[in-house]
Amino acid sequence: MTIDDYRLMGAVKEDGTLKTAEDPGFKTVQQGAATTLWCAVSSQLDGLGGLYCEDCDVAPLAAEDGIGPGVKSWAIDPDIAARLWTASERLTGMVS
Repeated sequence: MTIDDYRLMGAVKEDGTLKTAEDPGFKTVQQGAATTLWCAVSSQLDGLGGLYCEDCDVAPLAAEDGIGPGVKSWAIDPDIAARLWTASERLTGMVS
């Protein structure tokens, strides 16, 4: 990745250096992997599916202004999901 790629992701400090786990909102590799592992083994998720998770928990609904943690409302919109499913079937040739 180029430095411009990192800038687009918000991973570059004002001084031009890359942000690290010491910077707010950034994690170590282990911290970044923790939620995936939690999702794989947590009994709290037994029988559940289609959830968004973050920070070793089910993600709350994000604020409407998009600032802060949580899942965005458009990501859990059933109409958008149905349109994506239909488009995916068409694009992959799974529908005749």
